[in-house]
Amino acid sequence: MNGRKKETKIVIFGAYDSGKTTTLDNLCEKKTNVEYNGTTISLDYGNTHLNGEKIHLFASPGQERFKFMREILAYGLDGAIVVVDNHRGVTDMEIEIMSQLDSKNVPYIVFANKQDLSNNELTLNFDVEIVPTIATDGSGLRSGLELLVEKL
Repeated sequence: MNGRKKETKIVIFGAYDSGKTTTLDNLCEKKTNVEYNGTTISLDYGNTHLNGEKIHLFASPGQERFKFMREILAYGLDGAIVVVDNHRGVTDMEIEIMSQLDSKNVPYIVFANKQDLSNNELTLNFDVEIVPTIATDGSGLRSGLELLVEKL
């Protein structure tokens, strides 16, 4: 045992329609989604177990008007996943999120999601691991989560 606590808080960030909720849905054993017309309006929550440790996952809303919710969800996080729509590319919001995570020394990884729509290589000006994913079928999600937990 490495002295870490048995429960971990990970927040999933990303722009609107990048695949945050689908990522959470396909990673978690139990989940709760707070949506209106298919759009997350406050947060999505789920949990799973990894190597005997309970992982709490929160997916943030992607619209700019919900920035305050991202700030609330970020309180006390142990790590983060930034989901980028690989077909669309990195947005200004995602760059801002990664900059804030870097400035606070929060461990995070990037899921280059929607590889089924575009498998172009995602390039970032950040020192971060990029995991190719397809959230709709779960491809790459679990291995990406394991990679992040190893960094914590």
